[in-house]
Amino acid sequence: MATASSTKRTQIISTGKELFWKFGFKRVTIEEIARESGVSKMTFYKYFPNKTELAIVVLDEVFETGLEKVRKLHNEHIPPAETLKKILNLKSEGTRDISEEFIKDLYAYPEGELKAYMEKKMQLMLAEIIKVYEKGKEDGWVRKDLNIPFLMLFTRKIIDMYKDDEMLHYFDSSQDLVMEITNLIVYGISPHE
Repeated sequence: MATASSTKRTQIISTGKELFWKFGFKRVTIEEIARESGVSKMTFYKYFPNKTELAIVVLDEVFETGLEKVRKLHNEHIPPAETLKKILNLKSEGTRDISEEFIKDLYAYPEGELKAYMEKKMQLMLAEIIKVYEKGKEDGWVRKDLNIPFLMLFTRKIIDMYKDDEMLHYFDSSQDLVMEITNLIVYGISPHE
C-alpha cells in the first residue's frame, strides 16, 4: 500500500516529467512543478534538493526502461528486418511527446550536473548498443565491415545537429529530425551486396 509520502513523491516525478517533456528543462520552475503536483514548494524540497535532481530521477526511469528494451533486443532471435524495425520503434517511443526545448536542453545545451549525468548515461547506453550491433554482425543484420567505434563516435557528433536551427528548419519537429537520423543510421548499417 502506497503511503501519502510516496504518493506525493510519485506525483512530483510524474508532473515534472510531463512539464519537462512539454516545455523543456530550463523553462519549467519548481513553483510550477509544485503547483501542478498539488504540493507546496516545501514538500517539493522535502524530496528533491533542486530541479536538476528531479530531472535526474525522471531521466533515470527513462534510461532504465530504454536499457531494458535494448538488452531484451540483444537477447532476441528474430529476423534482421524485424530487428531493424524494433530499433526504429524504440527510438520513436523514446522521443515521442518530447518538446524541442527539452531535446535542446538535454542534448544541445546541458549544464552542470545535468551535462555530467547525460554523458554518463550516454556511455552506458552506447555500451549496450555496441553489444546489440556486435551481435547483429554475428546474426547477419549488421554489415560485417561496419566500424562500430566509428558509428558510436558519429552518433555522438550528430547531437550537434540539435543546436543547428537551419537543420531543424527542414523538419516539423525535433522528433522528426531524430527519426530521420535514426533511419539513416539503422539502414546504413544493413548488409548490402
